[in-house]
Amino acid sequence: MYSVTVKIDGIVSRRKSAGVLHIVTGLFLIAKGAGYFKDLGYRNFASVMPVLLVGSFSLFYGMFRKKIDGAYAYNYWLRLLQVITFTILGLLLISAGGDPIDYTGVFVFALLSIVLMFSERKIFQETIIFFDEDGIKIPGYYRDHLVNWTDISEVVVREDFITIFHIREKYLQYQVMQDLSTLEVAKMNAFCRDKIEQSAGIEQE
Repeated sequence: MYSVTVKIDGIVSRRKSAGVLHIVTGLFLIAKGAGYFKDLGYRNFASVMPVLLVGSFSLFYGMFRKKIDGAYAYNYWLRLLQVITFTILGLLLISAGGDPIDYTGVFVFALLSIVLMFSERKIFQETIIFFDEDGIKIPGYYRDHLVNWTDISEVVVREDFITIFHIREKYLQYQVMQDLSTLEVAKMNAFCRDKIEQSAGIEQE
């Protein structure tokens, strides 16, 4: 089996948008927390303070994530904290007899935060293409996608790009993000060629 770290544009753009989503989440938490405090008649600030703190930190993190967390080490835990905060705030709004639209919106954001928590954990991992006996595994948002050798007409591995040609006259191309030696490139090309020929032979039989 061979593996190569590559750049996948869709995942790169998702990484960039993560900060914006934290800003949106933070603003929503602050707005809903302030609305709940208003419903309390501006009393019992202690019950609202955690919501405002998480919202403020989410806002700060979204704006300065590149500086304070370039390796995305805290993203998952912040999403988890947001899920907990949204859930608690939704329950507080229900107990206070709040507007159903308000607490429904809060629970929807809790659900979205759960989805983001798992999808962002995946996209912040290294994007590595694997070549094995079954085919070529390409990273996705939630799981890897397998392209079977029977669906591939040719694979061209170079030091800078990997190009996968589909039998339906489509192709996928990825920029290589690691240093590959001439020998590694030759071995991968030979491996892919061998697997494509084997799969073609099996189909003909």
